[in-house]
Amino acid sequence: MVPAYPRAIVGRMADPRRRRVAVLSGAIAALGHGVGALGRAIADPAFRALTAPPVAAVGHRFATAAARSWGRLLGGEERQVGELTVISGLPRWAFGRGGTTVGATFLTRDATSPEILEHEDVHRRQWQRYGLWFIPMYFAAGREGVTNRYEIEADLVKGGYLPKRSVAPRPRGRSAPPSQQ
Repeated sequence: MVPAYPRAIVGRMADPRRRRVAVLSGAIAALGHGVGALGRAIADPAFRALTAPPVAAVGHRFATAAARSWGRLLGGEERQVGELTVISGLPRWAFGRGGTTVGATFLTRDATSPEILEHEDVHRRQWQRYGLWFIPMYFAAGREGVTNRYEIEADLVKGGYLPKRSVAPRPRGRSAPPSQQ
């Protein structure tokens, strides 16, 4: 039996590149779910050993070196912002969404506002905490930024997932809202 998908999904899935990305994302998410289940099944201490600081540090350094090499290979402009290496001017296909942090390196075309860099610095610290395990854990948390626990921790507003809240000016001369006067 073939599942019935809405036309919008079927149209997008007709593109072989999108289909490959969807399959790969699904496989990585499944791996992440499996890693999480394995961690729970063999007990918390064993999972903590896999994400222990010495193990995570090796993965973090490897991921950082790989991302910096990728950005340099593509001719990006590199600069240091605190502990985060920002490589901008990259082609849009070289990273996900508006930019991607891998290890301590943020790859982007032009998303370099202070708010976004604060958001990405939280991802740098997540990479530092989990090392290469962060990849399947991130995908297991979901591809939708607004529900992904790692994006929520990094601040959805600073990351551009939610609009900034504007504070309406208070009317002058009133001490209480009109409904209470």
